[in-house]
Amino acid sequence: MKGNRNEIGNEAIISSDEIKLILDRYRIGKKPLAKLLGWGETTIIRYMEGDIPTNEYSNKLKTILEDPEFYYDLLCKRKDCLTGVAFKKSKKAVLSRIMATKIYAAAYYIVNRSNAEICASYVQFLLYYAQVFSLALFDRELFQEECGVNNEHMPYLKLYEAMKRNGIHTLEGGEEFLTSEEMALVDAVMDSFMWYGPKALLAMTNVEKSMIKISRDKFNNKIIAKDTLKAYFKDILDQYQIRSIKEIYKYPDQRIIDIKEMN
Repeated sequence: MKGNRNEIGNEAIISSDEIKLILDRYRIGKKPLAKLLGWGETTIIRYMEGDIPTNEYSNKLKTILEDPEFYYDLLCKRKDCLTGVAFKKSKKAVLSRIMATKIYAAAYYIVNRSNAEICASYVQFLLYYAQVFSLALFDRELFQEECGVNNEHMPYLKLYEAMKRNGIHTLEGGEEFLTSEEMALVDAVMDSFMWYGPKALLAMTNVEKSMIKISRDKFNNKIIAKDTLKAYFKDILDQYQIRSIKEIYKYPDQRIIDIKEMN
């Protein structure tokens, strides 16, 4: 039935309402979306009128709906299928959706500044230190996501998995979604920590985690709560005599020496 979710076997098929959400969310027309996907021009129209997509086509549409970075990549690769006006309109919409979450804005500010010559795991370290120094120096979070504790050693696992899945590439507009103070903080963290490779940063974060209380979120996932991070790094500010973002460099420079002496 139109507007309702159908099922083939045990797999739910995308509904016409969900396809409409794609069109609205990314400001793309039915025929242009079909062209982007390399399908027949009337394919999306037929689905909106009640035809049932195959599992393959349904899964592709669900990925687009749930993963704006995937759609952005598709849009840029297939831009020649659209008019210039249609491409710009949809590009603006998808970028606004990606960057609406502050952690993504910060992540792509890092990626853009490094000209995409950075790996997904390294972005995680920089986001973590940008968050903790925002908490310690300014008493406010940079983004709302909690710092996760997991076997992958990735504090923001959902973002990490998205970047691994979609690849590292620059996105226009990351700086538009951060304040000048937030950009200055991220710049200071990058300038302070990017002297060190991932092995060194992993060693630093492992030492920190060994000294910080781990708790659980409402889904029973292991996390380090923001208040806990703030309290720990307030002590770090005193220990390493850090009074502003210009002095953040003191922490990694001295911490690495401390770790070597411990070993």
